Amino acid sequence: MAAISRRFRLALVWLATAILLGALLPVLGVAVIAAFIIYFWLPISGEIAAAKRRRGHRT
Repeated sequence: MAAISRRFRLALVWLATAILLGALLPVLGVAVIAAFIIYFWLPISGEIAAAKRRRGHRT
């Protein structure tokens, strides 16, 4: 759960930075948001293993 909380706090900072950069240089803002999407598409470390344990699967 702590990993998820850290990730969402990071998201607020990341998006605020993208908005500020996008106001100055729109192409840079788009690039930062694209990187944001890619980063948040990746699974959170330990998330998949924890879900399997909750369902009773062995890893």
